[in-house]
Amino acid sequence: MKNLKIFPKICIQTFSVIAIIVLFIHLFVYLIFPRTYLDVRKEEIYTKANEITENLNGKSEDYIEQALDFYSNTNEIKAFIKKNTSSNEVEIQNNLNVDLKSSNNSLIIEERQLKLDTGKTIRLQFVSTADMQLQAKNLSLQFLPYSLILSLCFSAIVSFVYAKSIKNYVVEIKSVTDQMMALDKKARLEIDSNDEIGQLKAQINDLYETLLDSISNLELKNKEILRLEKIKYDFFKGANHELKTPLASLKIILENMKYNVGKYKNRDVYIDDCIDLVDHLTKNIQQILSVYSIENLKDDEEIVCIKNELSRVLQKYDVLIHQKELRIQNDVKDETMYIGKTALNIILSNLISNAINYTYEKGIIQIGIEQDYFYIQNKQDPTQPKGNGLGLYIVRNLLDNYKMKYEVIEGEDFVFKIQFKQ
Repeated sequence: MKNLKIFPKICIQTFSVIAIIVLFIHLFVYLIFPRTYLDVRKEEIYTKANEITENLNGKSEDYIEQALDFYSNTNEIKAFIKKNTSSNEVEIQNNLNVDLKSSNNSLIIEERQLKLDTGKTIRLQFVSTADMQLQAKNLSLQFLPYSLILSLCFSAIVSFVYAKSIKNYVVEIKSVTDQMMALDKKARLEIDSNDEIGQLKAQINDLYETLLDSISNLELKNKEILRLEKIKYDFFKGANHELKTPLASLKIILENMKYNVGKYKNRDVYIDDCIDLVDHLTKNIQQILSVYSIENLKDDEEIVCIKNELSRVLQKYDVLIHQKELRIQNDVKDETMYIGKTALNIILSNLISNAINYTYEKGIIQIGIEQDYFYIQNKQDPTQPKGNGLGLYIVRNLLDNYKMKYEVIEGEDFVFKIQFKQ
């Protein structure tokens, strides 16, 4: 039974239950019917006795005897004129059809009193004697087999239809869940009822939608991880050259100074060059290390006051600003930006650093708000050598990380604009 499929299993189980119920009902009918049949016969004799007595009332005794003989010969109920017997005795006639060998004889007697045409009163006896239990069983056996066959046929049909409907639901659910296993995004179970089957289908649909959402979120996170990995790869690939070149130059200068080769005998001059190269390398390394924090700078957005963060950054570069005698024109007021505070600090530091490095001495750095954009603008010093672009690279990646729009305008004036109202 455990190895059967659902259709034959449910069909057999349902048929067995209904068949057992039907058999018990028929057995009950078979056992209770004789008692019921006997009660019906009593009621029948009672009614017939009343009817015949009423019809014979006021007739002559000869007429009554002939009428009762005729009735007794044509019916199972026998009728007689009671003779002078005691009230506890019954006169046995030859035509009573009593089976003296049977132990289940049933005797039903009804007595009625009527007046003859002469005014004399007589008593009539109506007697029915037969093996009522045997008759009832024989009568029940005439229709119970047909009833039993029809009931079993009906049970088989009901079992088949019921099992078929259950199987259809299961096949439908299996077919659609196969599509769901193949991640068909359109796969859904059709809900056509509010019963337990309908609730099960709705729950499967909800579960599948939750699964699709989880898969979608995982895909987005995987894409984000791949994007960050690509950013790192591209960054370090570009930074590799920027680190190798000054290191090679530094090594050459130091070796020539060591062996007093040519112009490198003047060590005091080239020690300053070495310090500049070390400063340049230090700046590059700091920028490279800051890239490690990019992937962690996410989902930390808050409303940040631009002016406050800008003041902290400008304070850090105060010495360089005074050294080049630069003028900072800061028009930022109480504007805010929805971004991570650490990320904004890194962005402002790189933009201010670039502006200070590539602006004329005694030049102007303009910082302000234009429509929905925060901007930093400075005039380019053509005599200043171009950098490696790591600072702007980090700024761009941070802004992309927070999905913020920005614009870069290069020419006589260099302008970097960030949209702060999203």
